[in-house]
Amino acid sequence: MLISDSLPQMWLIYFGLAVVVVFTGYMAVRILPRFMRWLVVGGVTGMIAVPAGFHVTATVPADSYSGTAPAIVAFAISLIQKDGGGVASSFAMLVLGIGLGVAAGLGIWWLGRGREQRRREAQRPSRRAAHDDEGQEGAVDNGLRAESRDAPARTAAARRTARDRQEPSL
Repeated sequence: MLISDSLPQMWLIYFGLAVVVVFTGYMAVRILPRFMRWLVVGGVTGMIAVPAGFHVTATVPADSYSGTAPAIVAFAISLIQKDGGGVASSFAMLVLGIGLGVAAGLGIWWLGRGREQRRREAQRPSRRAAHDDEGQEGAVDNGLRAESRDAPARTAAARRTARDRQEPSL
C-alpha cells in the first residue's frame, strides 16, 4: 500500500485536505463581511490543524493505542470513550487552536484592511476629478441649449453627436 505505515505521509495528506477544506470554506462564506469571514475561516483552520494526543483503550491492555491526531479527532475519540482526562486535554488544545486561528484571521484581516484603505485613498482623487467634470458638462450643456436657439435643430444635433462620440478604448 502507498501509505501503509507512513505517519508523516498521512499528516501531509491530512494537511493537504485541510487546505482544500479551508479554501472551499472561505469561498462558501463569501456572503459574510471580510472581517467575519476571516474570523470564521481562522477558527475552523485552528480547529482542524492543531494536533493533540489521544489514547484508545481496548479490552486487552496490550492492544491499547496512543498517538497524535488533530485535536478535533482526539476530542471526538475521547468523548466517545467517555475519557474525562482525554476530553479535557484535547478540548484545551482545541480551544487553543481556535484562538490561534482566530488571531491569525484577525491579523490577515488587519493587513488586508490597510491595503483596502490605500486603494480607497487612491480612488478618491479620481472621484473628485469626475465630480469636477460633471460641473463642466453642465456648462457645456447650457451652451448647447443657447446654440440650439440660434442654429437650426439639425445642426445642433450634429454638433452634440460629434461632441458625445467617444473613441474606442483598448
